[in-house]
Amino acid sequence: PQMKYRDRAAERREKQGGPDPPEPKRRKFGGPPATPGEPEAPPLGCRMLQAMGWKEGSGLGRRRPEVTTGTPRG
Repeated sequence: PQMKYRDRAAERREKQGGPDPPEPKRRKFGGPPATPGEPEAPPLGCRMLQAMGWKEGSGLGRRRPEVTTGTPRG
C-alpha cells in the first residue's frame, strides 16, 4: 500500500493560526514586476550598464568610441 502525504504544517497553521505570509522579495534592478499592459522593461544587463553611467549610442571600454548603426563593416 502506498502512503499518502500529510501536510502537518498546514494542519498546524489551520489549528493555531500562523503568521502572515512573507512579503515578496524586492528586485535590485528591476523594481516591481511588470503588470499586463505596461511596456516591457529592458533586459537586466542593459539596466546594469545604465546604472553604471552608460548611455545608448555610446560604446564600451577605455576610449568609448561612439557606436554607428546602419553602416556595414568592410
